[in-house]
Amino acid sequence: LAMLLLRNIASFIAPNLTFKMMQKKMSFTGLGSKQFESTSDFGYIFSLDSVKNKTSIQIRDTLKDAQLGIAAPNLTLMDLSTKTSTSLLSLAKAGRPLVVNFGSCT
Repeated sequence: LAMLLLRNIASFIAPNLTFKMMQKKMSFTGLGSKQFESTSDFGYIFSLDSVKNKTSIQIRDTLKDAQLGIAAPNLTLMDLSTKTSTSLLSLAKAGRPLVVNFGSCT
């Protein structure tokens, strides 16, 4: 919540500086910043609606039960090299098992 308040205050006091800082942060993290034209475009990222949406999705996914013989959930995955979204089941091929490794890569 503190970050939301600070972003909103900074955007009100110095919108151009805040926008340049956000663009720099977005380009540093590898996320595209060309789609943003002003500080208001960053609004949803730091809004309570965004936090609420992400939290409800995480809770929903956590409460799902795995059941033998039931189709796997078709989760949305992020390809880290191309920054595109793809569904889990789109990676499955006929005659080849789909293995999901939940281990750490570090």
